[in-house]
Amino acid sequence: MRTDAPCLDCFKRQAAATAQICCAEAAGRMRVADEIDRLVAELDPALSPPENAVIVYGRIAEVTGVRDPYAELKQQSTDVALRLRDEVRQRIEQSPDPLRAAVRYCIAANIIDYGSGHAFDALETLRGCQSARLPIDDFDRFRRSVSRARVVYLADNCGELVFDGLLIEQLVRLGCDVTMAVRGGAILNDATMEDAVECGLDSLCRVVSSGICCPGTPLSSCSRELVEIFAGADLVISKGQGNFETLSETAAPVAFLLTVKCPVVARYITAMRGPAGEGIEGRGEMLLMQMGVE
Repeated sequence: MRTDAPCLDCFKRQAAATAQICCAEAAGRMRVADEIDRLVAELDPALSPPENAVIVYGRIAEVTGVRDPYAELKQQSTDVALRLRDEVRQRIEQSPDPLRAAVRYCIAANIIDYGSGHAFDALETLRGCQSARLPIDDFDRFRRSVSRARVVYLADNCGELVFDGLLIEQLVRLGCDVTMAVRGGAILNDATMEDAVECGLDSLCRVVSSGICCPGTPLSSCSRELVEIFAGADLVISKGQGNFETLSETAAPVAFLLTVKCPVVARYITAMRGPAGEGIEGRGEMLLMQMGVE
């Protein structure tokens, strides 16, 4: 998926929100705004939005001197999710279909995203996720794919990472060999190796770094380790919009689990899936969309 014109305005909004965190003085926030206004005109539209986000957030860090502006918010998201983990795990275990329940909690938790520019009620989304209608729901195909499969699980954000762990517990019970990939460094509220360890994911499965500080997984820039693991997977589970934006054209067997928070992504998905994608507007719709071979 390439960067579209509305993405440039989104980068500006994200920069303004990040400057509010980084800069106590109005003059600092103005410097960020001025710099990003100039920068967006130079971005390559052939790149995916997450790849261009690397450039944008790199420039914000240069201007402000703050390398991880979302560190506190990331920790808050993790703390809230960890407090909910036992309750959600119990609900999954008591469900008549634990795998389906875990998938739905996992998708719903993707609403925790400080880069989307929209306000969503994460707790309300989690409460209603088991009965919510998914405009695209390839769960039956997903279930067939995960029996004793080699799975690469591409993580997205902090907070939701805890619920990723609950899905991985179900996958391991089905005999899956799971490797999780996290970001190579801090960007937005995306999960890094330190976050995975804090949530205990390293005790559930192998955890590797993508090798890059990108809120997505552009394989041409990722570490050789991840590229090789990706190529050998029976199924890739891709969480979130950023991973979708960078992998939407891959030929690999990928199950995209996400909430759609952007009208550009919504239009792209509708074009991909035709009538099945109608009604997706980028207002937090939950999707399980599987692509590639059966």
